[in-house]
Amino acid sequence: MNRLGFLLLMLFAIRASGTDFPSQDSVRKGVWLPAGQLFPSLLYDLNEARTGGSLYGFNMNGEWQNRAFANFSAGMRKNIYRWDASRASEAGFELSVNTQFLFEQPFEFFQVNLFSVDFKVGVFYQMILSSSLKFRSRLYHVSSHLGDDFIYRFFIDTFLENKRIYEVIDASLAYERKNFTFYGLVGFIPHTAYERKPLILQAGAQWQHKAKNKSWLAITAGADLKMEQETNFYPGIHMGCGVRLGNQDQMPFTVMFDYYQGPLPHSLFDKTIVGWIGASLLFHPF
Repeated sequence: MNRLGFLLLMLFAIRASGTDFPSQDSVRKGVWLPAGQLFPSLLYDLNEARTGGSLYGFNMNGEWQNRAFANFSAGMRKNIYRWDASRASEAGFELSVNTQFLFEQPFEFFQVNLFSVDFKVGVFYQMILSSSLKFRSRLYHVSSHLGDDFIYRFFIDTFLENKRIYEVIDASLAYERKNFTFYGLVGFIPHTAYERKPLILQAGAQWQHKAKNKSWLAITAGADLKMEQETNFYPGIHMGCGVRLGNQDQMPFTVMFDYYQGPLPHSLFDKTIVGWIGASLLFHPF
């Protein structure tokens, strides 16, 4: 946490003293705790810090299981300070807790197991490069742990090597044109508790169309592709479609049907290939 705080201070210092800082004539007063975000929310990125829940049918090793899979996330992404200039930028923090549940024999026995808990905390710096191009850089820590229910009910009595404890530095670009957003990300793991290959690649696209004469209602669709060197760049593909309820600047809800195929996210068993299909409810509390 000391390193995260130090990086945040560095970002403030770099932004205040950088050679690309606009002249005093073009600068207006900065804003503490501003509303909204300069970088778009990536609905189909499973690593995005947000709040919501999902319920899925579950596929593992090519076979559909007599199980349901659920995910509940409590998270937020909040900017602390915005430099309000000709090229606006801001710094802030993000945090999230992702919990995963397995429902064994959901139409018969219905045993609920807390499967996994995944923690994420970090800082970000994001800025507007042009009217359609946005930039974001992050440093964050990830830590995943098995749930007590899963440990007890599956008789795990030994310590498992946990390669899901590490830090990530990444950089993203998002290009917005009309109703579309296209984005790409390159990430690097500089430190890990156990040996883990460092490279992360990600790309995606999302579309949103507002209903005529109803600014609070929009249709959305999109897809996200993530590949990590640790899993031999096996693609994790998440796609879906749904509706956004609420104005963009007033914490809207998104209800979607979605599908995923790839390495199990937010888990020690991230080399296990899974698939799921179901429904999600997502929103950003800030």
